[in-house]
Amino acid sequence: MKTIKIESKHNPRIKALKKLKEKKHRMKERVFLVEGFRLLEEAFRAKIPVESLFYVAEKETDFQRYIAPHLQEEEVFHVSQEVLKELSDTVHPQGIVGVLSMDHWPQSSSATKDPELYLYLDGLQDPGNLGTIIRSAHAAGCGGILFGKHTVDPYGEKVLRSAMGSLFHVPIYQDGDAHLPQFMAEGYPLAVTSLNATQSIYEEDLRGKLILVIGNEGKGVSKDMEEKATTLLKIPMPGEAESLNAAVATSIILFERVRQKRL
Repeated sequence: MKTIKIESKHNPRIKALKKLKEKKHRMKERVFLVEGFRLLEEAFRAKIPVESLFYVAEKETDFQRYIAPHLQEEEVFHVSQEVLKELSDTVHPQGIVGVLSMDHWPQSSSATKDPELYLYLDGLQDPGNLGTIIRSAHAAGCGGILFGKHTVDPYGEKVLRSAMGSLFHVPIYQDGDAHLPQFMAEGYPLAVTSLNATQSIYEEDLRGKLILVIGNEGKGVSKDMEEKATTLLKIPMPGEAESLNAAVATSIILFERVRQKRL
């Protein structure tokens, strides 16, 4: 394995990669940054294309343990702590950052157990919520996640951290609005969480083809999406709280479906 040294944070390549912390540059270049040995190891296992790796000499043992066994033709760079801080978004950098491709993303996963279940995110904004939803979708065997307009970018650092590697195992459809009509034409009903629902998730049959629509944390599902709904769902709240956290609500519904399918 050949490695290249970069010791200056003013290196043109580092300056270009630093821009990937912003969504507009990620989308333009079709690559994103991932920090941490465990996350990168998970990406390799999921066969996500890794273009290059940047790590510090102090983490050589971790590199050999988690990364080296997976290497093929990726570019590998030894960098100084100063350089790594330019690419890192954490207070205490974890010692390695990888550059991963958004393209050639797996559209199926060996972990997927329920290919008839999809999520559509309608303006979800909180990165922590999104990361948690991705983890729950992975755990529930979701066939994929469709991203509607104004939904937070799944490739941001906060989402990646909170998703804990699950992002690499769930097919992502960033242009969800372009894909939604196709799914609907194939007979996928839209189940929308709504305060106007009369049926609770425990009364509704959630088995079979289903697209579960989750709305914005504050405004909920858009009027347009609610009008398209096949089914309106609500989660009973005996305590009379006004609402549930979006990620918590999503997880409850996903695992009610898991429960129903196992009956």
